[in-house]
Amino acid sequence: MNRRAVLRTAVVGLAGGAGCIGGGGEVVTTVQRSVSVQPGQGWIKEIPDVSDPGGAIQYRAKADRPFDVYFFSEEESYMFYDTYTDGGDPALTPAGNTDVSTTAEEVAEDTYEAATDDGGAREPIDASGPYFFVVDHSDYRDDAAPDDDEPSPLEVFVDLTVTERKLL
Repeated sequence: MNRRAVLRTAVVGLAGGAGCIGGGGEVVTTVQRSVSVQPGQGWIKEIPDVSDPGGAIQYRAKADRPFDVYFFSEEESYMFYDTYTDGGDPALTPAGNTDVSTTAEEVAEDTYEAATDDGGAREPIDASGPYFFVVDHSDYRDDAAPDDDEPSPLEVFVDLTVTERKLL
């Protein structure tokens, strides 16, 4: 009887810790919802600095058409993107952090997905913030430009988590 109580306590303890991030991390940003992105624009989520003591990002984004995801870990790079989508002609069109930024790939008929490597695994963030996570529906880098014949908003389901490591 005592053995059952010990096992039950152990299982409850494990279940209670299931929501924690390994290594003592704390979730600082989370998004799990559909977002609408107008043609020529991007959906932007500003993320606070997690560089001290370090952090990580992971995401999956799905839509029925191609799109791009940019993660700008430098505010200056993001400003070039912002200038472009505001109708300006920036000197550069940086791709953001190339370990995180990507073009959505077709994973099934009429389903496109973009994710961090290994199907949405955590990717370390080494630079200091703030950071800008962008779901892009423009021709910023001509990777996944919207269809000019039928410019309509892009509906994207975004599952984004940013964690900060806490020292124990």
